[in-house]
Amino acid sequence: MPERWAEASVRWLAGLGVVVLVVPARALEVVRAAEPQHVFADGPRAVEVRFRNDAAEPARIEVRLRLFQLTSATAAPMGGARAWKALTVLPEQTVLESAMIEFPKVRASTRFAARWLDAGGKLLGVTEVWAHPDNLLDTLKHLAGGQPVGLSDATGIIRPVLAVRGISVSELNSAESWNGFRGRLVFVANQPESTQGELRLEPALLARAKEGLAVVWLQTRPAISPPALPLVERVRVGRGTILLAPAPTLDGLDRSPATQLTLVRLAELALSPPTQLLASAP
Repeated sequence: MPERWAEASVRWLAGLGVVVLVVPARALEVVRAAEPQHVFADGPRAVEVRFRNDAAEPARIEVRLRLFQLTSATAAPMGGARAWKALTVLPEQTVLESAMIEFPKVRASTRFAARWLDAGGKLLGVTEVWAHPDNLLDTLKHLAGGQPVGLSDATGIIRPVLAVRGISVSELNSAESWNGFRGRLVFVANQPESTQGELRLEPALLARAKEGLAVVWLQTRPAISPPALPLVERVRVGRGTILLAPAPTLDGLDRSPATQLTLVRLAELALSPPTQLLASAP
């Protein structure tokens, strides 16, 4: 029941000589996120949390935090609850906060729950977080079949990130380099040309794709305007595949596990047997 309506009801009933116990309406709570957050494990990481005050008065509260590691059947506490910060939220307002949370080292992607509590231990809400090891991109070594990953990267974003993980790369910046490349997976990050709504591919790239090459082409802007080109599209070329995706897919590649997982997923899609065009990124 809205708090203002409850107060009015109390006044009306009090005029009849009825004793009423007033239970305040729900006040501060954590707004549940639509999707889990993703961070790298083994250290303090920033986690976003939104607090909502549905009451008619400001909410002032000492917020505490307790971290749990989740499995399919259990929730194991990672230590006790700790004080986080004193928070004030105005009536009917939502505030976005960033909390530094210490995550343990993990061998595989692991699910955690940050539980937000008031000073008395009442649960305000939960933030779900996936913590990942730093070797997510190592999957590309397996996908490339032990061969170097081909790279034509005008953005300069992909090359240093792969180098950190020791992933062998062949630079493909000329027709000669394309013709001499014998790997099975290529990332292209530049702008393809288009004429009258048709995608124009470099002849050397097209020739190698026909021989069975898997190409993930991250475009700085779509060469074909929507709705002709969905967010991600897989094009079969001879025995190979060209996967078209937007370059913003690379945003934060050096620090975002979600972005690294997306890059790996795009490579898997480019190498998988053809089925149908894809309407969205993984």
